Amino acid sequence: MNEKLCPFCHSRTAANCSHLALAVEGRDFVRRCVQASEAQGIWQTLCQSYHDELRRSGEWAPDREDFTWLETAFCERFLKSLHWFGGLDYEWRSGSDPAKGGFCVLLWSRDPERLWWELRDEIERQSQQPACTTPVPHPELAHLAAAFTSSRSTSHPAPVAP
Repeated sequence: MNEKLCPFCHSRTAANCSHLALAVEGRDFVRRCVQASEAQGIWQTLCQSYHDELRRSGEWAPDREDFTWLETAFCERFLKSLHWFGGLDYEWRSGSDPAKGGFCVLLWSRDPERLWWELRDEIERQSQQPACTTPVPHPELAHLAAAFTSSRSTSHPAPVAP
């Protein structure tokens, strides 16, 4: 149902196209991109720096950090300018149980491995710049930030104060 075609070789996504860098539910997209680029530590630093800058300026609100959880904002800020970025698409996937289906985000690249290297470099580059606190384009989606934050899991638990 509604299966997308690769923008490069025009094969179906079910054919395990080599240009499909990632196919994942939207709520997992940012986390999986960061993991695939092996940039978890840099990412945490960048997010904390951005969060701290917003708090210092008095402008903090969950919707101001949409790039940390919303695939479209993450794409705008980190992926679209990359040479190896091929596009973002959405596809309904249900697996063996149609009642448990959902929309997946498809990330395309002519060379996914190079895309992940390039993304890591971009995250690192942005982490070395002062935090950018420009308004977010989708403030109506702020209610989703709390859900993402509470569902996020980290591989290293936060230190506990004595």
